[in-house]
Amino acid sequence: MLRQNCGIHANDTGIFVYEPSVIKSRELSTDLFYEEVHQRVEVLRDALNINFELKLKQLNYGTDIVCLDDQTKEDFIQFCFHFCNAKQGIYVDQLTLPSHLIRKGIGTFCVKWLKDSASAFGFKYIVLGSVAEARTFWTKMGFRILTSEELHNFPGYQGRYSR
Repeated sequence: MLRQNCGIHANDTGIFVYEPSVIKSRELSTDLFYEEVHQRVEVLRDALNINFELKLKQLNYGTDIVCLDDQTKEDFIQFCFHFCNAKQGIYVDQLTLPSHLIRKGIGTFCVKWLKDSASAFGFKYIVLGSVAEARTFWTKMGFRILTSEELHNFPGYQGRYSR
């Protein structure tokens, strides 16, 4: 019964996608790409820290993974994503906020930044797995749920998401 009330159906993938309407052609070298991404992430981190009084630090676990993490450990705040499918797409690993920080514009700020970055760097899509409680948010942000038949067109989620 709970599954039905949350809008989850038996054939529901739980995977959402956003496809930018304008994609910049990519002619950047790999080194320049990572340098520009790093600078862009620093601007995001600083804006979140200043505008929302967060204490996020940028952690890079590898060249294709970016993670902003709360360093106070009082609140669990995390925004992590990685580049997938030979840098054709971005997979959002986590966008986690404690309940007292939900509906303050932080998630919207992060997603708008991610969508702008995807367009600027020439990514073809952003893909993510969503819990039932966050599905309305992702829909409002312009994401749509993928059908089972579409999953193979948007690699990056494999092994990273389970409901």
